[in-house]
Amino acid sequence: DDNTQSCKVVLLGESGVGKTCIINRFINDTFEEGGISTTGASYADKMITFPEYKKSLKFEIWDTAGQEKYRALTKIFYKDASIAILVYDITRKQSFDELKDYWYSQVAESAPKKISKYNL
Repeated sequence: DDNTQSCKVVLLGESGVGKTCIINRFINDTFEEGGISTTGASYADKMITFPEYKKSLKFEIWDTAGQEKYRALTKIFYKDASIAILVYDITRKQSFDELKDYWYSQVAESAPKKISKYNL
């Protein structure tokens, strides 16, 4: 459809910071505490229609695993993303330090230069 655009979004951050919870809230408007860690990556999408512009935007959302053993795999998800959302847990300073020390530089090096980066 000519009136629909796609936007690839990837959530990045350490394991257990709430990436999956954020996605579930956005997609289903639900919250489930104490979920299972994502293995590899998972995909969800959501279409938002803007009737005043006669356009729709399809968010293609990738939830990546935060464990260190999956870090090489996550690069393939953000190399062609439009938006990277960097997520940390405000109760775990180490998760914020990892954003600064690892994730931010990885996105800067490997993602498209025009990517939008948001810290949550």
